[in-house]
Amino acid sequence: MDELTISVSQRWPGVHCYPCDNAPSTGVVCSSPEIVTVGEDGRIVVFRADQEGVVRVIENADSSTIHAVTYLRTTEILTVNSIGQLKLWDFRQQSNSPSQILSLSGDRVPLHCVDRHPNQQHIVATGGQDGMLCVWDIRQGSAPFSLMEAHSAEMWEVHFHPSNPDHLFTCSEDGSLLHWETSAQSDMPSFLQGGRNNSMISRSAMAPAGGNQSLISAWLSGDSSKGRVETTHMLPSQTLSVNSLDVLGQCLVCGTDGEAIFVNRQVPV
Repeated sequence: MDELTISVSQRWPGVHCYPCDNAPSTGVVCSSPEIVTVGEDGRIVVFRADQEGVVRVIENADSSTIHAVTYLRTTEILTVNSIGQLKLWDFRQQSNSPSQILSLSGDRVPLHCVDRHPNQQHIVATGGQDGMLCVWDIRQGSAPFSLMEAHSAEMWEVHFHPSNPDHLFTCSEDGSLLHWETSAQSDMPSFLQGGRNNSMISRSAMAPAGGNQSLISAWLSGDSSKGRVETTHMLPSQTLSVNSLDVLGQCLVCGTDGEAIFVNRQVPV
């Protein structure tokens, strides 16, 4: 059997930088062949895997650290920053300003991660320094639709299941990895009553004006009696910080500060 080798095909040095030094790149997302990175310098940089040069740079995209980035649609990305803002960027526009800004009300809690619903792209989930899971409807207003108590420390990653988005996964500095599952068919009187973990509560929820409740995602059901979220701890016991996760089918993988990788091949989705 031939041995496989990995080699560097492209290199883009120094694209994130301060006036006097290089700056850390804090997030990357790919939509082949495009690659988008964000950094502590507040820059958004666009590359193509088949080109040596940089395709586009949005200088001063943010005055604070951009912590994460994801694609919303083919020509649009979402970023989250250290002052609790979610920004939408449309690459069809020549402007270096976001087309939409959403933000947490009250204290500007840093947001560390973002993911969008794979089927209903107006639904977005974020997590931040306070460990709260925020669900946004970017069609409705400029604040999160719902905030749910999730972790006791910073949330580092949030991911919808790519083919079954009624399931969502989060991981945290507190050493926990949570599996969230929505159910739109419930007679339970509150958002989370009857869930496997009743410590999660909705802090803010309301149905979109004029919305057809039967067509609204369960993630946006809020305190409606027709909505419920159940949570399950996916690690046998709390570990050191769980820094990253990924999920495909019934396989869930995460990495921790303890130099350990956990693989769960029996995720119930």
